Amino acid sequence: MKFEAGDDIDSNHCIVLVHEFFRCEESFKEFALLGETMITQGRNRELSCKTYNAYARFIHHLYEFMLGCIAREVKNTDVNGFMKDCIREAKKVKDVKIDHTKLLDNYVHSHTQRILNKRRASIIEGTAPCWENHISYYPESVPHDFAPEFRKYRNKIIGHVAYERSSKLSLTEFYNKYHKYLGLIYHEGKYWRIRGSEFPDLNEITEFSLMIQSEGTEYDRTTDKL
Repeated sequence: MKFEAGDDIDSNHCIVLVHEFFRCEESFKEFALLGETMITQGRNRELSCKTYNAYARFIHHLYEFMLGCIAREVKNTDVNGFMKDCIREAKKVKDVKIDHTKLLDNYVHSHTQRILNKRRASIIEGTAPCWENHISYYPESVPHDFAPEFRKYRNKIIGHVAYERSSKLSLTEFYNKYHKYLGLIYHEGKYWRIRGSEFPDLNEITEFSLMIQSEGTEYDRTTDKL
Protein backbone atom coordinates (compact mmCIF):
# COMPACT_ATOMS: atom_id res chain seq x y z
CA MET A 1 0.00 0.00 0.00
CA LYS A 2 1.30 3.43 -0.93
CA PHE A 3 1.49 6.14 1.71
CA GLU A 4 2.90 9.60 2.35
CA ALA A 5 5.16 10.82 5.14
CA GLY A 6 3.09 11.85 8.13
CA ASP A 7 -0.18 10.10 7.22
CA ASP A 8 -1.86 7.41 9.35
CA ILE A 9 -0.18 4.51 7.56
CA ASP A 10 3.22 6.13 7.97
CA SER A 11 2.53 6.73 11.66
CA ASN A 12 1.61 3.09 12.23
CA HIS A 13 4.53 1.95 10.09
CA CYS A 14 6.88 3.91 12.35
CA ILE A 15 5.39 2.22 15.42
CA VAL A 16 6.06 -1.16 13.81
CA LEU A 17 9.64 -0.13 13.01
CA VAL A 18 10.17 0.71 16.69
CA HIS A 19 8.71 -2.68 17.64
CA GLU A 20 10.79 -4.57 15.09
CA PHE A 21 14.00 -2.91 16.21
CA PHE A 22 13.10 -3.73 19.82
CA ARG A 23 12.75 -7.40 18.82
CA CYS A 24 16.07 -7.19 17.01
CA GLU A 25 17.74 -5.64 20.05
CA GLU A 26 16.22 -8.25 22.37
CA SER A 27 17.53 -11.05 20.16
CA PHE A 28 21.04 -9.62 20.02
CA LYS A 29 21.19 -9.04 23.78
CA GLU A 30 20.06 -12.63 24.36
CA PHE A 31 22.70 -13.88 21.93
CA ALA A 32 25.41 -11.85 23.69
CA LEU A 33 24.32 -13.10 27.12
CA LEU A 34 24.28 -16.72 25.97
CA GLY A 35 27.71 -16.25 24.41
CA GLU A 36 29.08 -14.94 27.71
CA THR A 37 27.53 -17.91 29.51
CA MET A 38 29.27 -20.35 27.20
CA ILE A 39 32.61 -18.59 27.70
CA THR A 40 32.36 -18.56 31.51
CA GLN A 41 30.51 -21.82 32.17
CA GLY A 42 31.21 -23.98 29.15
CA ARG A 43 28.75 -25.09 26.51
CA ASN A 44 26.33 -27.94 26.12
CA ARG A 45 24.01 -28.89 23.27
CA GLU A 46 20.98 -27.10 24.67
CA LEU A 47 22.91 -23.89 25.26
CA SER A 48 24.43 -24.16 21.78
CA CYS A 49 20.95 -24.48 20.27
CA LYS A 50 19.63 -21.50 22.24
CA THR A 51 22.60 -19.41 21.11
CA TYR A 52 21.99 -20.41 17.49
CA ASN A 53 18.30 -19.56 17.82
CA ALA A 54 19.00 -16.14 19.34
CA TYR A 55 21.37 -15.19 16.53
CA ALA A 56 18.92 -16.54 13.94
CA ARG A 57 16.21 -14.30 15.40
CA PHE A 58 18.61 -11.37 15.30
CA ILE A 59 19.19 -11.97 11.57
CA HIS A 60 15.46 -12.29 10.94
CA HIS A 61 14.41 -9.15 12.80
CA LEU A 62 17.31 -7.10 11.43
CA TYR A 63 16.37 -8.06 7.87
CA GLU A 64 12.71 -7.30 8.49
CA PHE A 65 13.65 -3.98 10.07
CA MET A 66 15.72 -3.14 7.00
CA LEU A 67 12.80 -4.03 4.71
CA GLY A 68 10.62 -1.75 6.81
CA CYS A 69 13.09 1.10 6.37
CA ILE A 70 13.15 0.51 2.62
CA ALA A 71 9.34 0.53 2.60
CA ARG A 72 9.36 3.93 4.28
CA GLU A 73 11.97 5.20 1.83
CA VAL A 74 9.88 4.18 -1.21
CA LYS A 75 6.58 5.05 0.56
CA ASN A 76 5.05 1.64 -0.12
CA THR A 77 4.35 -1.07 2.46
CA ASP A 78 4.57 -3.76 -0.24
CA VAL A 79 8.31 -3.70 -0.93
CA ASN A 80 8.28 -6.76 -3.19
CA GLY A 81 5.37 -5.32 -5.17
CA PHE A 82 7.21 -2.02 -5.52
CA MET A 83 10.30 -3.83 -6.83
CA LYS A 84 8.20 -5.76 -9.36
CA ASP A 85 6.58 -2.52 -10.54
CA CYS A 86 10.03 -0.95 -11.00
CA ILE A 87 11.13 -3.88 -13.16
CA ARG A 88 7.96 -3.75 -15.25
CA GLU A 89 8.50 -0.05 -15.90
CA ALA A 90 12.17 -0.60 -16.76
CA LYS A 91 11.28 -3.34 -19.25
CA LYS A 92 9.15 -0.86 -21.17
CA VAL A 93 12.34 1.02 -22.02
CA LYS A 94 14.84 -1.81 -22.45
CA ASP A 95 15.27 -5.52 -21.90
CA VAL A 96 16.06 -5.89 -18.20
CA LYS A 97 17.25 -9.30 -17.04
CA ILE A 98 16.65 -8.96 -13.30
CA ASP A 99 13.99 -10.16 -10.89
CA HIS A 100 12.53 -8.40 -7.88
CA THR A 101 14.71 -10.29 -5.37
CA LYS A 102 17.86 -9.16 -7.17
CA LEU A 103 16.61 -5.58 -7.16
CA LEU A 104 15.88 -5.88 -3.45
CA ASP A 105 19.38 -7.25 -2.89
CA ASN A 106 20.74 -4.19 -4.69
CA TYR A 107 18.82 -1.93 -2.28
CA VAL A 108 20.17 -3.80 0.75
CA HIS A 109 23.71 -3.75 -0.65
CA SER A 110 23.57 -0.01 -1.43
CA HIS A 111 22.19 0.85 2.00
CA THR A 112 24.89 -1.20 3.73
CA GLN A 113 27.58 0.40 1.56
CA ARG A 114 26.37 3.88 2.57
CA ILE A 115 26.66 2.95 6.23
CA LEU A 116 30.13 1.46 5.66
CA ASN A 117 31.29 4.59 3.83
CA LYS A 118 30.07 6.79 6.68
CA ARG A 119 31.79 4.62 9.29
CA ARG A 120 35.11 4.63 7.41
CA ALA A 121 34.90 8.40 6.88
CA SER A 122 34.40 9.02 10.60
CA ILE A 123 37.52 6.97 11.38
CA ILE A 124 39.62 8.72 8.72
CA GLU A 125 38.44 12.17 9.85
CA GLY A 126 39.05 11.40 13.52
CA THR A 127 35.43 11.86 14.59
CA ALA A 128 34.75 8.21 15.46
CA PRO A 129 34.14 7.35 19.14
CA CYS A 130 37.00 5.92 21.20
CA TRP A 131 35.54 2.40 21.15
CA GLU A 132 35.57 2.22 17.34
CA ASN A 133 37.51 -0.50 15.53
CA HIS A 134 40.66 0.28 13.56
CA ILE A 135 39.91 1.18 9.95
CA SER A 136 41.57 -2.06 8.84
CA TYR A 137 38.52 -3.87 10.27
CA TYR A 138 36.31 -2.31 7.59
CA PRO A 139 37.01 -3.04 3.91
CA GLU A 140 36.22 -0.35 1.36
CA SER A 141 33.39 -2.34 -0.23
CA VAL A 142 30.59 -4.58 1.02
CA PRO A 143 31.01 -8.09 -0.45
CA HIS A 144 28.82 -8.56 -3.54
CA ASP A 145 27.26 -11.70 -2.04
CA PHE A 146 26.35 -10.14 1.32
CA ALA A 147 22.78 -9.10 0.47
CA PRO A 148 21.69 -12.40 -1.17
CA GLU A 149 23.30 -14.39 1.66
CA PHE A 150 21.60 -12.17 4.24
CA ARG A 151 18.25 -12.84 2.55
CA LYS A 152 18.91 -16.58 2.18
CA TYR A 153 19.90 -17.08 5.80
CA ARG A 154 16.97 -15.00 7.01
CA ASN A 155 14.66 -17.28 5.02
CA LYS A 156 16.14 -20.68 5.74
CA ILE A 157 17.55 -20.61 9.26
CA ILE A 158 14.38 -19.22 10.81
CA GLY A 159 11.74 -18.27 8.23
CA HIS A 160 11.14 -21.73 6.77
CA VAL A 161 11.63 -25.36 7.78
CA ALA A 162 14.46 -26.04 5.33
CA TYR A 163 16.66 -29.15 5.38
CA GLU A 164 19.65 -26.98 4.45
CA ARG A 165 19.63 -25.59 7.99
CA SER A 166 21.26 -28.74 9.37
CA SER A 167 23.37 -29.60 6.33
CA LYS A 168 24.31 -26.88 3.85
CA LEU A 169 23.95 -23.60 5.74
CA SER A 170 26.78 -22.84 8.14
CA LEU A 171 25.80 -20.05 10.52
CA THR A 172 29.40 -20.13 11.73
CA GLU A 173 30.66 -19.26 8.25
CA PHE A 174 27.98 -16.60 7.82
CA TYR A 175 28.93 -15.00 11.15
CA ASN A 176 32.63 -14.94 10.34
CA LYS A 177 32.08 -13.41 6.89
CA TYR A 178 29.22 -11.00 7.44
CA HIS A 179 28.66 -10.18 11.12
CA LYS A 180 30.54 -6.88 10.85
CA TYR A 181 28.04 -5.72 8.22
CA LEU A 182 25.06 -6.78 10.33
CA GLY A 183 26.68 -4.83 13.16
CA LEU A 184 26.87 -1.72 11.00
CA ILE A 185 23.18 -1.97 10.05
CA TYR A 186 22.19 -2.69 13.65
CA HIS A 187 24.14 0.25 15.08
CA GLU A 188 22.78 2.59 12.41
CA GLY A 189 19.22 1.53 13.29
CA LYS A 190 19.52 2.56 16.94
CA TYR A 191 17.69 5.78 16.10
CA TRP A 192 14.59 3.57 16.34
CA ARG A 193 15.38 2.11 19.75
CA ILE A 194 13.04 2.72 22.66
CA ARG A 195 14.22 5.59 24.85
CA GLY A 196 13.14 7.02 28.17
CA SER A 197 11.99 5.45 31.41
CA GLU A 198 8.46 4.71 30.22
CA PHE A 199 7.86 2.01 27.63
CA PRO A 200 5.79 3.44 24.74
CA ASP A 201 2.26 2.42 23.83
CA LEU A 202 2.53 0.37 20.63
CA ASN A 203 -1.21 0.29 19.92
CA GLU A 204 -2.45 -3.23 19.05
CA ILE A 205 0.89 -4.72 20.07
CA THR A 206 0.33 -3.41 23.60
CA GLU A 207 -3.38 -4.27 23.51
CA PHE A 208 -2.61 -7.99 23.32
CA SER A 209 -0.96 -7.98 26.75
CA LEU A 210 -3.88 -6.02 28.18
CA MET A 211 -6.22 -8.74 26.93
CA ILE A 212 -4.12 -11.45 28.59
CA GLN A 213 -4.07 -9.48 31.85
CA SER A 214 -7.76 -8.63 31.91
CA GLU A 215 -9.93 -10.34 34.49
CA GLY A 216 -11.81 -13.38 33.25
CA THR A 217 -9.63 -14.01 30.21
CA GLU A 218 -9.44 -17.74 29.54
CA TYR A 219 -5.96 -19.16 29.33
CA ASP A 220 -5.30 -22.69 28.13
CA ARG A 221 -2.81 -23.93 30.70
CA THR A 222 -2.55 -27.32 29.00
CA THR A 223 -0.08 -25.74 26.57
CA ASP A 224 2.41 -25.57 29.44
CA LYS A 225 2.23 -29.35 29.78
CA LEU A 226 3.25 -30.22 26.21
